[in-house]
Amino acid sequence: MRKLLNLFLAFILVSMTFAGGIKVNAEESDSIVGYWKLVEIAGEKNVMSREDLETYEQLGSVMYLKFRENGTVKFSLFGDEMEGWWNAYGITLEDSWLTYKIEGDVLTITNADGGDMICERTTGDEINALLGYQDGVLDESVVYSDKETKIMDTETASVVVVGYKADMTGFTVYFRCENKTRDSIVISEDKCVLNKYIFHPDWAVSLDSRETLDSEMVVSPAELAKAGLSSVDEMILQMRITDAITDKIIQRGIKATAYPTGKKAEEVKAPARTPAENELIVNDDASCAFIIQGIDPEDTRGLAVNCYLENRSGGTLNFVWSDVTINDIAVSTSYEESVFPGALGYSDVIFLNANLEDLGINSGEITTIKGKLKVYDKTKSTPVVVAEKEFTYTP
Repeated sequence: MRKLLNLFLAFILVSMTFAGGIKVNAEESDSIVGYWKLVEIAGEKNVMSREDLETYEQLGSVMYLKFRENGTVKFSLFGDEMEGWWNAYGITLEDSWLTYKIEGDVLTITNADGGDMICERTTGDEINALLGYQDGVLDESVVYSDKETKIMDTETASVVVVGYKADMTGFTVYFRCENKTRDSIVISEDKCVLNKYIFHPDWAVSLDSRETLDSEMVVSPAELAKAGLSSVDEMILQMRITDAITDKIIQRGIKATAYPTGKKAEEVKAPARTPAENELIVNDDASCAFIIQGIDPEDTRGLAVNCYLENRSGGTLNFVWSDVTINDIAVSTSYEESVFPGALGYSDVIFLNANLEDLGINSGEITTIKGKLKVYDKTKSTPVVVAEKEFTYTP
């Protein structure tokens, strides 16, 4: 997709020169901040009419620019983005220098060949609606580092972060992954914690012998909204490598921390918990918290019990359910959630529809969920139980 973006820019932004520029005054440069949607490309040849671009919109593809107060600009095409700079004299995208003028709600970006990109002022909400996304929750004025960060480097494989993207589509991390072996492997994340908050992006990439691939890990807008994050200042990843044929674990527990916005560890704050109306506090002490917040009626997998958990100790804690009954019928569960020190977040305990049906349980007619919560500190040579509580939850 990046290649397509570069080809498109080459098509519309050829032969830019400062000499052909139009100087804009301070009032115009101030008013450029915000969103502008491309509505027409005018020129003597190879133009795109308003009707052409409206056809793209109907297919869910919108070309737009976002100018920020800090002097940066984003150009978006078909869901891919390119970052540049702007000032009162022009715009820089890639190696191209463009000049512009503003007349009311129309922005005209000019190239030296006489072609114009004509844009109309819009809003982030309108762009979101055209793209079919929900409102963005991340602050798009935050600048993310383009510095490469090594997440993992072993004799088996390496993973390097080569970039980040934060907008209405969510938070995206771009990886470059290398398989150093002669076998096929799978690299995946065991744990992902953003700003002390637990996420489950389920990222994995398969690599053939000696292969290097680019890959993307995306955290959705819905998950970010639930966490209440406006920027991602800290990212903790724990990685795992498995054999692609046998699924045997080769290496795991490989942990690394990155600071995408340049903040220091002590500056990163965890988001506050949002209480639920019918929640049950199973445990809440100096070591940890575990709270059943409710049942998700829209989960298609089966019975999803929404839980909040928090590690207040100095070691990694494992939260485990056992001796579970639903409507007084014994139900097996393999639920276990491992939580880093200082981390918090939400975790669903899932009981599949097929399993419930075999036991004669209708997921829409749950009266009680009973069980035992055990919390282990597994950083010790011998795991230590730090909390053990029985619970009865009535939805």
